Amino acid sequence: MNIVFSWSSGKDSAMALYDCLTNSQLQVKNLWTTVNETNGSIPFHGVDTILLKKQAAAIELPLTITNLPDNCTNKQYERLVGEQYDLFRKAGLDGVAFADLYLEDIRHYRNALLQDHQLKSIYPLWRQPTLHTARRFLSNGFKAIITSVDESYLEADWVGKPFDATFLEKLPQHVDPCGENGEFHTFVYDGPLFSKAVSFEIREIMQQGGYQTARLTF
Repeated sequence: MNIVFSWSSGKDSAMALYDCLTNSQLQVKNLWTTVNETNGSIPFHGVDTILLKKQAAAIELPLTITNLPDNCTNKQYERLVGEQYDLFRKAGLDGVAFADLYLEDIRHYRNALLQDHQLKSIYPLWRQPTLHTARRFLSNGFKAIITSVDESYLEADWVGKPFDATFLEKLPQHVDPCGENGEFHTFVYDGPLFSKAVSFEIREIMQQGGYQTARLTF
């Protein structure tokens, strides 16, 4: 099956992409990311488009970007993503892979939109225990930093810190180890998928609603 991988720049994406690339039944043809066209960064992750492109170059896969307007509505999202799905299908791709772990409503939403555009869905991490997935990410040699935290779950001073064993050990019990409920987000800059580490800097740390987010730049 020829697929595109929905790439967020974070740890779950890296682990799911790793699993896709080591699956002989899947051929990952390119990465795909939605980006806020106003600030030029990945929503919630704070990752600049140029850094996103550096990630894709280090992974050595082509990158497709779909620009979304600020405060994108569901109707706008479905139109813009639907147009992109049609282009993928016309290019001979069979499906889209996602790094979702267990949120049924998100999976149902993705599947319905894909079905409308005659594409299949792939979820390589689905229902894997999240602590196991987080530890597997680290044991495989991936490296990431925490780019955003929801302050209703975590202290803001975690922003900019490594996603590592220490972070996992100190997580409150009510916080998912992979941040599946949006408790935190990450940026992966090195690991077995990368031909070289991606260099970056923290430009600033911003308050965005209930989130503290590090704006990363190259």
